[in-house]
Amino acid sequence: MARLSELSPQYREAAVRLRLAIEDRQGLAARGDPDAVWEVALLRQMLAEMRDLRRLTESYYSRPRNGLYTTAGLIASRRDGEKQ
Repeated sequence: MARLSELSPQYREAAVRLRLAIEDRQGLAARGDPDAVWEVALLRQMLAEMRDLRRLTESYYSRPRNGLYTTAGLIASRRDGEKQ
């Protein structure tokens, strides 16, 4: 089983592939393809998440996490809202 820090290069490679797909779809969108505009927006969101995951995994064991993709920031409520 791979350590999370070993997954970082794979996320980087996936980000490169997403960037190439965005460039390809932007060309189609410039020619008037309505589906390509939607795909570019979707691919940009995927690229942002891939970059976040790469940053998280490359230093997972060496620095504190912000809770974006972890449960580090979860706090239990002081009282149960269903009990009255």
